[in-house]
Amino acid sequence: MKSEEQFSFEQRAAEKAAARAKDERDIRSGVVSAAQVAHENGGGRHKIELLGPSARMQKLASQY
Repeated sequence: MKSEEQFSFEQRAAEKAAARAKDERDIRSGVVSAAQVAHENGGGRHKIELLGPSARMQKLASQY
């Protein structure tokens, strides 16, 4: 069995900060658009399932 590395919050935070900085540089330089970065990072309302017993939640879910 492969040994698992210990999760490091500090390392993960550093990775996220580096990725965020790269995204910002790419947007500023025009390599990608803000919409493209948002899409790549999971932005948008695709495949959202909103379910609930209330009529309000059912109405909201039907809009997607």
